[in-house]
Amino acid sequence: MSVSFEEINPVEIDAQWSKQSFHGFSLDSRKVESGQIFIALTSYSQPEKTRAFAESALANGALAIISETELGVANEWVCPNVRQRMGEWQERYLQLTDPVIPARIVAVTGTNGKTTISRLVAELISSQQQRCAVMGTTGNGILPDLTSSTHTTLDALQLQNALHDYAKQGATFASLEASSHGLEQGRLNGCAIEIAVYSNLSRDHLDYHGTLEAYAEAKALLFRFNSLKVAVINLDDEHAALMINAAKQNPAQPKILTYSLTQNTADYYISDLSYSLAGATFNLVSSQGSFAVQSPLLGHFNVENLIAALIAAEQAGFDLEALVAFVPKLIGAPGRMQVIRDGERLFVVDYAHTPDALIQVLKTLKRHVSNQLWAVFGCGGDRDRGKRPLMAQAALDGANPIILTSDNPRTEDPEQIFADMKQGIDFSGHRMQEIHDRREAIKFVAQQAQAGDIVVIAGKGHENYQEINGVRHWFDDVVEVQSAIAAQHHIVDAAYPAQ
Repeated sequence: MSVSFEEINPVEIDAQWSKQSFHGFSLDSRKVESGQIFIALTSYSQPEKTRAFAESALANGALAIISETELGVANEWVCPNVRQRMGEWQERYLQLTDPVIPARIVAVTGTNGKTTISRLVAELISSQQQRCAVMGTTGNGILPDLTSSTHTTLDALQLQNALHDYAKQGATFASLEASSHGLEQGRLNGCAIEIAVYSNLSRDHLDYHGTLEAYAEAKALLFRFNSLKVAVINLDDEHAALMINAAKQNPAQPKILTYSLTQNTADYYISDLSYSLAGATFNLVSSQGSFAVQSPLLGHFNVENLIAALIAAEQAGFDLEALVAFVPKLIGAPGRMQVIRDGERLFVVDYAHTPDALIQVLKTLKRHVSNQLWAVFGCGGDRDRGKRPLMAQAALDGANPIILTSDNPRTEDPEQIFADMKQGIDFSGHRMQEIHDRREAIKFVAQQAQAGDIVVIAGKGHENYQEINGVRHWFDDVVEVQSAIAAQHHIVDAAYPAQ
């Protein structure tokens, strides 16, 4: 179908090209095709080159240029808020040229928990014989077929293209991570978000947002979407009131539901919580009654994440009792408290790569462990050297024994990284090993861990590479653990080294 820009843009502009048929949008001047409109976003790193990019796009056959500031090129329309509007344009263009029934959208925001909650929502909805896409840090696609992702939240054009493609493949739902960057930059605009979930907020991304308050306000944008029907908010978080107020002020007047692990005034709360090596059990209490939940997921924060996911899936139209019945089969997000069981031993692969994240992981696993809690971790090269001894101290405070090993050295000398990790740290009273080769460190703990032990392998999570001297080598902590366990049990076919 032939479509003009005038048909998808409600604001009339005085330009002949806007009445002509066009063939979509492009953000990359090198990939512009004849008849496309090039959106010339001002480059953060090379703002002086934006005009050159626009001229290149025109030379490659672009019909017109939409820019944030005047560039002085032919067929240009200056739209200062183009970042906020292009997602809506792309959604309209796709629906006019290739109509589909769009997937219903659940979006999750928060400092921690986005990845796990969005993945759990997708698993729960999929269990009810619905095709559900998931988009975020650990991959994009329709479960169980995911491809790696470059960003937590894709740019507005890519996001709309992906959602349209998933709908064509039969996805009836999509579960998205909504990052603060993505929300503030309007990347989710054009998404008819029905259900919004808020997990928590702690200090992060202040290099971009400037203040914690500005960071929180960016998260709150999720609850201002005019398509919103339900807001699911963690009442235990200190910024919950901000999110609740944002939802209350939304003209769409979404239903607001709260959840809590500590307050029985919440719409959903828990009782009789207990932990074991098998996971956690608790009663989920709501206006509908009490439901006995048996979760295979480890960690206090995963109880929060699971409750949020159950509420979101229920509000999507599914029976809570049926969802709870599926909980024991949940897998969760790769590299997020991912469990490899070996008899009475547990190996946990987690992305924790900051002192606070490592503290939280070890603190929560202490509730599950019946014997020793091990920590295997390193620190990335070419990054904040000041946090390295803090990582070592976090491990000492939460675990014993501990293994210092490599993370991603990148271009830095590993010896310097290890020296920084040990700077000023008193290791007395702890069993500590320093094993520079990460594969050998994993083999060592697989040989040494006993029944009742939990071994945390922290820092890389879902990553499938290790960067050494600027070169990325294939390396997957989960595969390495499985290989080390298999070798210990003399299962030759399964005990293969990562290449």
